[in-house]
Amino acid sequence: MRLAREFRRADWRRMLSEMSATELGEWGDYFRMQSFSDVWMDAQFASLKALIVRMVSGSSDAAVADFSLLPEENGIPERTDEELMHLGEGISGGVRYGPDSQPGH
Repeated sequence: MRLAREFRRADWRRMLSEMSATELGEWGDYFRMQSFSDVWMDAQFASLKALIVRMVSGSSDAAVADFSLLPEENGIPERTDEELMHLGEGISGGVRYGPDSQPGH
């Protein structure tokens, strides 16, 4: 969704359906090196606010992270196969691929 927001497209599902997996991977590589604009703007303003507080108060206790408006990214929690299968049931038009020899099928 952040990629769609960067390109100012509200229809992120359509945008993803129009690009190949290779193209999506290339954009992922690019944005790992170049931050998304909202992250970049937040970092600039947080740095500016921290600098102003340090100048006015005379102390160096103000950290840049204290002034960030974006939540910290603590990583994506690992999901079990059952959770992923349950989430995938709601996607329309999806085709499930799995091993041919599943017990009970």
